[in-house]
Parts: sequence; C-alpha cells; structure tokens
Amino acid sequence: QATLLKLKLWSLLPLQLRVAMPETMEISDAAKSGDGTTQNVGIKVGASFQCAECRQKFDSEKAKQLHWKFIHDPNRHQED
Repeated sequence: QATLLKLKLWSLLPLQLRVAMPETMEISDAAKSGDGTTQNVGIKVGASFQCAECRQKFDSEKAKQLHWKFIHDPNRHQED
C-alpha cells in the first residue's frame, strides 16, 4: 500500500521534478545529527562546541563562530 501511495504522489509531480533518487545514499558523519528523539532533532549531540545562545552544537570552534555570526550577531546587517 505504501508503494501505491508513492506512485500516486510521484505521478502528481511535474515532469521536470521527476528525477530518480539513488537506491542508497551515503551520508557523511558531518551531516548527521540527533539521537532519534524529537527533542534532539537537528542537534549534533556528540559535538563538543555548544552555542551559548541556543542548543546547537558544533564539531569545531570555527563552525560555532560562523553559526553565531550568521544566526545570533545583533550587529550583522539583515535585509528585509
């Protein structure tokens, strides 16, 4: 039944978007996050560098600094 639903949804897509996904996809460790709970969705639970202003964690100080610069820095110009 799930396959039938997938086929029905697939048929609703415009032809330009009907690109076949590979059967298997390799995901690097750097792209993985969470621990299977809803509380930690998107949180890199094994990382060592915690943002002081939110729950995000990073593998390096540089990554944490870039996150702060683009997400939390109040002096950064924001276009409306």
